[in-house]
Amino acid sequence: MSDIEEDCRKGRPSASGAKENTLCHGRHQMCLPLPDESSPYSIDGTAQHFRMENPKFKIRKDLIPATITAAEQRDHIVGLVWNDWEKDSPEVFLEQRLWYRQNKFSGQADYVAVRDGKALVIDYKFGRMKVDPARDNLQLLWLAILIDFHYDVDQVTVSVVQPYCGIPTLHTYSRMDIAHLRKRVMRVIRNIDNKHAKLRPGDVQCRYCKAVNICPEIAGKRDTISKLNLGQVTELTNAHLRGILPSLSAVRMLCDKIEAEATDRLIERPELFEGWQVKMRAGKRVLIDPPEACAVLMDAEVVDSPGLNGAMTVRLDKLKRVIQEYNEISAKEADELMVKTLGKHLKQHEPKAKLCPIG
Repeated sequence: MSDIEEDCRKGRPSASGAKENTLCHGRHQMCLPLPDESSPYSIDGTAQHFRMENPKFKIRKDLIPATITAAEQRDHIVGLVWNDWEKDSPEVFLEQRLWYRQNKFSGQADYVAVRDGKALVIDYKFGRMKVDPARDNLQLLWLAILIDFHYDVDQVTVSVVQPYCGIPTLHTYSRMDIAHLRKRVMRVIRNIDNKHAKLRPGDVQCRYCKAVNICPEIAGKRDTISKLNLGQVTELTNAHLRGILPSLSAVRMLCDKIEAEATDRLIERPELFEGWQVKMRAGKRVLIDPPEACAVLMDAEVVDSPGLNGAMTVRLDKLKRVIQEYNEISAKEADELMVKTLGKHLKQHEPKAKLCPIG
């Protein structure tokens, strides 16, 4: 956590970590003294958030289209809550950090609008992976509780805007809903504050956890796994397997971090680890604008149309997203339309078993 973030959050739980801290009550205390880790994707997302707050903020050109889509989706959502919003605008608050009584927890919403006993909370997500829809989104639930505490409203509508992942999701909480759910959230806060807060490894809460390298719960499972050989795996009891499964993803992430750190050190000092070396892979080439690239190839007469078609591969997930956006329908409807239209041109492979947690 950076000094700025630590100061603004005052070491207290925040809505941004609601889901992870609900799943693992000890996570907050473990992560508190550790520095934040950034990635190119998170840096890009931060820049896009700045752009949403200030349209004049300069960002890379390739990041701008998503912010335009997000702004259009935001305006559409505002119109669903107040159909006359363009004539009678609600009061808008951007990136405002709110606190629950006695600084029990805080939250900073990207966009909040309030008018006539109604409030709207929008959270922008510029990642490529879908987050929980508004109805099940714990970050938005915590924010709704904060809005209810600070503003005299009868209902709070929450929404996730993910321009890279299709249409937004919405959910509306009544004052009665929030009164009921507030008790559940406060139980989580009390568990987080408990000096014996329990650590509970799992795929979701460990994925971006800063404390994954030092977590004692992970360490114990990691030691158990490291002592196993291939022949012993089939001899494990059901109880042993059940105890190890929640930690597998965290152990994988730890192994990846160890390998990345060793790679960085070897690049700087190739003699550091005897018997190990770093081999640089060739950088991957991608087409910046595939339609224009195809036109260039055709104009240069270095390939004909049948050859070009034969070289093409289409990712079904991207095709479905294009169909969804073009027809302004849901992801499920886009999938059904794609299957119906393509018919025999689609091949269904045999399903593969995949181990995953319930819920």
